[in-house]
Amino acid sequence: MNIFFIGSSGALSLVPFKSLLSSGHSISAVGVQDPIQFDNKIIALENESLALAANHSSVPVIDMSQPVDEILNRCSDYAIDAILVSCYGKRLPENIINLASGGCYNMHPSLLPGFRGPEPIFWQMKYAVDVGVSWHRVTHDFDTGGIVAQQGIALDDGASYYEISSQLAENGAILMHQLLAGLDSGKLTMVSQDNDSASYYPYPSVDDFEIDVSYSARQLYNFMTGTQAFTQPYRYQSGNQRFSLDTALDFDTKLELDTAEIQGDRLYIPCNEGVLIVSYTDKIDI
Repeated sequence: MNIFFIGSSGALSLVPFKSLLSSGHSISAVGVQDPIQFDNKIIALENESLALAANHSSVPVIDMSQPVDEILNRCSDYAIDAILVSCYGKRLPENIINLASGGCYNMHPSLLPGFRGPEPIFWQMKYAVDVGVSWHRVTHDFDTGGIVAQQGIALDDGASYYEISSQLAENGAILMHQLLAGLDSGKLTMVSQDNDSASYYPYPSVDDFEIDVSYSARQLYNFMTGTQAFTQPYRYQSGNQRFSLDTALDFDTKLELDTAEIQGDRLYIPCNEGVLIVSYTDKIDI
């Protein structure tokens, strides 16, 4: 099967792309937004991107920031049976969505129809819900098409954003091959999303990094470690003191405290269950 793969940088694009390279399928071209032009130069993969990985594998790269007619003209040079999208934040025009006879499918890092939107990992960690990955048919509206494959994953305590993304990408790559096998056999099944149970979340704001102690210490620890890549300070208020938190250091499910305690450079925060232990950078009396 000939595939047009559209994505960006990061594990959610790179892992399935590399999995495709080692499969029996052919990647006709890769689409990225404003790719760096490598001109066949040999470049070290220190800071890998999808465009760079494609260049090293001699896969043609199409600039998705071009006018649609130019993209379609480039695509006409290649055989394209299916379009696979992962971690691409732009809306695809209808004539690109409908370009491939086998359809266009997107990998979304949540268990749809829950957590539609641009940063589902953040919100899944914030609300301490089951984390997973879905492949769905691409339609005009983001993240709403029929689901063709889906899998939940179990995360270790303290997983970083990169580790979560990588684990989702690895599971998503497995589902991707199931999707392609279904297309090959003509037996791909699709389940419509239930819009009544759907949820959508935008990019997080600074207020979304507030520490809510109605969650358990373990849940808050995993929220902080899983979202530290956003480089935003976490905020916590205890009485008339407001703290800017830096790093989640640990949690203790058995320890009980009535109020937050400072011990050296650590802050011990009582939660719904257990105590969260963090480092902090600032304390303000309010």
